[in-house]
Amino acid sequence: MNTKIKILLLAVVVGVGIVIVIFSGRQKVLGNLSRDIDKAKTSSSDFSFAGSKGERIKISLRTTVTNGTVDFILSDSQGNIVKELDRAKALETFVDLSYDDTYTMTAVYKDFTGKFSIKVSKKRF
Repeated sequence: MNTKIKILLLAVVVGVGIVIVIFSGRQKVLGNLSRDIDKAKTSSSDFSFAGSKGERIKISLRTTVTNGTVDFILSDSQGNIVKELDRAKALETFVDLSYDDTYTMTAVYKDFTGKFSIKVSKKRF
């Protein structure tokens, strides 16, 4: 086989390998929520997503609290708390889901002014 052809085939194989690595590391967003509140507000906001047993989800959180509090809670379809997030300016955490269900991420804010954003994602295969 010609040396040029061998080099070309090797380049194609390496290129395909790089593309596979890049796409296997991508995240699929399951839901997100953000608020920018400039007058004190007490309320809650949420989003739901389907999750499967054994699936690992990533939760990314960013907050800027001027006044009041904001808490984030992941619960299942029965209202059971799966994970209560720590209060933080920035947080990334992982949760391994124990069963197939519809999960809900809720932001509960009290006398809150500031900004927050939260995103739930999973690794794309």
